[in-house]
Amino acid sequence: MKGRVAYLVERGRFELRDEEVRPLGEREILVRVGACGICTGDIYAFLGYPVWYRLPAALGHEPAGVVVDVGPRATRFKPGDRVAVLGGPGYADYVIVDESYAEPVPPGVPIEHALGEPLACAVNGVRLAEPKFGDTVAVVGTGFMGLLLVQALSRMGLDRLAAVDVKEERLELAAEFGADTLLNPERESPEKLAAEVGGGFDIVIEATGSPKGVEVATKLVRRRGRLCIFSFHPLPVPVDLAAWDSKGLEVIMTNPNRAEDMRPNLRLAMRMLGRGVFKMEKLVTHKWPLSEIQAAFEYASKKPRDYIKGVIVP
Repeated sequence: MKGRVAYLVERGRFELRDEEVRPLGEREILVRVGACGICTGDIYAFLGYPVWYRLPAALGHEPAGVVVDVGPRATRFKPGDRVAVLGGPGYADYVIVDESYAEPVPPGVPIEHALGEPLACAVNGVRLAEPKFGDTVAVVGTGFMGLLLVQALSRMGLDRLAAVDVKEERLELAAEFGADTLLNPERESPEKLAAEVGGGFDIVIEATGSPKGVEVATKLVRRRGRLCIFSFHPLPVPVDLAAWDSKGLEVIMTNPNRAEDMRPNLRLAMRMLGRGVFKMEKLVTHKWPLSEIQAAFEYASKKPRDYIKGVIVP
């Protein structure tokens, strides 16, 4: 059996290749991809940033789909089961993963909403940030991942949950998802908001991927507060170490590289998705077939105002 696989062959150019699907290992499952989210990291690779890929590279690590076949010792799934998986390449007709890296998609959830990897990252980020009941928390950056964080944090009994962005339409969504305080740093002062919260927020999560976002987050966090760097930064970021030092900050990375094992996060993410904690209807804004992956990345990389999250649906 053959299937198509999309390769980024050079900066700004994808190529579809037909490849033979290899035999399954003992505990592996073969999944027909129903949707694979377009990750910002993959967009960075498409734009030529010095990320971790070596070209040509088969990309896509946010797939979900339907089990087609299982290995001889795989027991968790059977053909026809819908699963979200940690693995790739997901911009393809089929993906093979060990069964332990897959979780069932909750009943009634559209497959293009069951993007296991980013949902698991949001779970991982919140758990590493360790907010407590009654804390004040700010999320700087309300893109797709930031809005997932807002949704999760809104269920945690916080005293105050702020969302920070320069796009008003994203702040409106954050308010709909549970943020009770909104800040556009191009119009209002982060320092003023920090003063209103008694000198700053207990926890500030930076989810912008930009140096400016780190700067704003530093201004918002209180003395001896916790600054969480959640987003991936493709280029070096200058930071105000004097401000970090004077505030005595706890600075932690809350990305997947900090997790010992992302599989428990995937399991919890699917449970929370099924319970309605994560509302994906207004976040997955664009869909393209695999044959149009080139056009998809050209569009998504321009960051148009109507775009939040795109998926490839083979």
